[in-house]
Amino acid sequence: MTTTSTELPRTLLAALVESFRRTGRNGGDAAPPAAVLWTDVDGQWKPIVEMLQGSLPGLFVLADRHDPAARCGPVIWLKCIVERALPDVGPPEGEVPILYLPGVDRQLLRAAEDCPQTLQPLVELQYRGRVWHQRSGRDWTVEAFLSSEDGLGLLVAQDQQTRQALVRCLRILADADLALLRDHHLEANDFDNLAVGDPVRSLLRWMGDPAGERKGMLAPAWASFRGVCRSRLKFDPEVEGEVEAGARLGRGDGAWSDVWKRYEEAPTAYPGIPALLRRAKPINEFAFEPSRWPDENEKAEKRLRGAMEPIAVLPQQAACDRVKELEAEHGRRRAWVWARLGQSTLAVALGRLAALAERTRTPLGGTDAESVSRAYAESGWMADEAALAALAAAPLDGDRELVGGVIRAVYERWLDESARHLQQVIGDRCPKSSPVQTEKGVCVLFADGLRLDVGRKLATHLEEKRGLRVRFGHRWAALPTVTATAKPAVAPVADRLGGGELPEDFAAMVTATRQPATAARLRELMVAAQVDVLEGVETGTTSSAGGGWTEAGNIDHAGHELPKGLPGLVDGEVERLAERISGLLQAGWARVRVVTDHGWVYLPGGLPKVELPVYLTASRWARCATIRGTSTVAVPTASWHWNPAARFATGPGVACFSAGNEYAHGGISPQECVTPDIVVEQAGGGGTTKIEGIKWQGLRCRVTLQGATTGVVVDIRLKPVVAETSIAASTKEIGADGTVSLLIRDDSHLGSAAVVVVVDREGNILDRRPITVGETS
Repeated sequence: MTTTSTELPRTLLAALVESFRRTGRNGGDAAPPAAVLWTDVDGQWKPIVEMLQGSLPGLFVLADRHDPAARCGPVIWLKCIVERALPDVGPPEGEVPILYLPGVDRQLLRAAEDCPQTLQPLVELQYRGRVWHQRSGRDWTVEAFLSSEDGLGLLVAQDQQTRQALVRCLRILADADLALLRDHHLEANDFDNLAVGDPVRSLLRWMGDPAGERKGMLAPAWASFRGVCRSRLKFDPEVEGEVEAGARLGRGDGAWSDVWKRYEEAPTAYPGIPALLRRAKPINEFAFEPSRWPDENEKAEKRLRGAMEPIAVLPQQAACDRVKELEAEHGRRRAWVWARLGQSTLAVALGRLAALAERTRTPLGGTDAESVSRAYAESGWMADEAALAALAAAPLDGDRELVGGVIRAVYERWLDESARHLQQVIGDRCPKSSPVQTEKGVCVLFADGLRLDVGRKLATHLEEKRGLRVRFGHRWAALPTVTATAKPAVAPVADRLGGGELPEDFAAMVTATRQPATAARLRELMVAAQVDVLEGVETGTTSSAGGGWTEAGNIDHAGHELPKGLPGLVDGEVERLAERISGLLQAGWARVRVVTDHGWVYLPGGLPKVELPVYLTASRWARCATIRGTSTVAVPTASWHWNPAARFATGPGVACFSAGNEYAHGGISPQECVTPDIVVEQAGGGGTTKIEGIKWQGLRCRVTLQGATTGVVVDIRLKPVVAETSIAASTKEIGADGTVSLLIRDDSHLGSAAVVVVVDREGNILDRRPITVGETS
């Protein structure tokens, strides 16, 4: 199965979830598809759709009945879901809706004129969305997904009996441990034996749905199941019933401890267990482990909710102290299984709030702009990251307002005092933003509104998940920190721009023509300077004398249009930027340099407002304003980047000139002014030694290379950039024939995902290739 993860999926459910998420993603900065269509003419996948809905909140089902709670309904309802026209029903923000269409043949949708009238509203979604299908264009059947290399790559017999057994045992197969099935030729009997082949899984499934599971077992299978439970767990499901099983699971004594551990590993696969534990909890038993009972967690969440409400009106230091106290009481609940089931949202948010409280006790210091910006770049950004993460962890409207109130109590003063200190030390000596110089082989990627904390998240993602080399720096944004001023200042043609009298829109102008520096004019100037300007997902000509320029990301637009949803969108934006950067490097660019125009300040509930009379200004934005004539204003002023003689008004601290702004920029604060400057390269910097082929014989891997040079070694690692994750008995230098033979030291890695890496003397990765241990691709 092709995957960017370092581990193969453990279950069929996990593989399906990843496949749907991959189908719903677009590379670069392209918009995600409107929907993913899942046609299933024979209804093979029906038995596990409900199980999948537990992990895919955007999965909706075509049905004659309308049941929003079950996420199913007719075609017109599904169309409303895709268009997000139903405020109380629909996929979470950032989730692409997946429409499961049982009984629908994809060919019917493709033949629009012959498509039944009831299905015709879905036809156009083929073009705005994507269809989940095989590489050949055919629908994914259960057999095809299990056996295809684009699916699970299992060795499945191609006979009718096996196909029938696959569908018959699909619910059991869905959460079976795939490690037990790899490297075996699987036939009908193998799938039928799953019914009792994993007694712990069978027990958990029966506990969650006793009647349904019993009905699905033939008499011999039920008898085998009872025998296994009696021998291994001293429990007879037919005699003692599911409530007694729930009580024993909650106690976790003896062999039941392993049953609990298995439940913890995949709780979404057993949706009926929490309800059973509520029924089975002993009434008169005082010594029990609270982590195993969902009602204990619910009581704790309720207590935490009540304890958090008063924090919003506390002074900052008292609020920080109270958050610390609550973290000591509730922090352990993040390790409970209920957190993974989304039932501990406040405990999860509390962990981020505790980090925020620790970071905001003292405002940023420094004697000048450089020292303040350095302090912010080194650690101050972590407070901003914690605030966004806390809001992202509490997606419910009620909890979001509650968490937002705590954030204001511990964060607002720190934000404001840090900004006021920066404004004070700057005075009339505003740092200058220097242009970003381009050169041959280097592509500059401009990401609008890439605040420094999000830039840090991007750098970590590039290093840890994509194995790229990252150099992280910071730079000062042009003032005021609005796109019209600050974006031209980082363009490679900034030396051809200037400014006269401060315009109402703060736009720079082209010096030669005295025209505003619009996007189109900036492009013309860059093309004239031999800079290859790349649109969309273009990768351009890496040999251009002036290098390249491209734009990606949607952070600033999301901040203005969907401020409340911004915290939950950050991770998706980081993923899209990383995909674009990886694509440029793979296309041959030696380096990608990521820059931005400005950051932003964000405060749930709205930033403070300061009065600035309209008659004193020619134009007034959230955080900056042009001053009318020679008027005197009672707020800070600063020099315009493009003409230091021209001055603009800015909000004191993080105040805005209008009310209700949760998200804003244009002023002077560390968050708005100190921006990331990230240089990304392939880990080996473009070495000439390349992997040509990989073959396995048992646990021995033979690697063939091109362009082999002295001193280059080959290794097999679980994480490509971490030498300590090597699973080879030893690294080997390349032989005279351009090959290396490596032995895996532990057969437990057989079937695991890993990466073959070619490394030079300095530890740089010259080439890499994802592999499955023991499998020749």
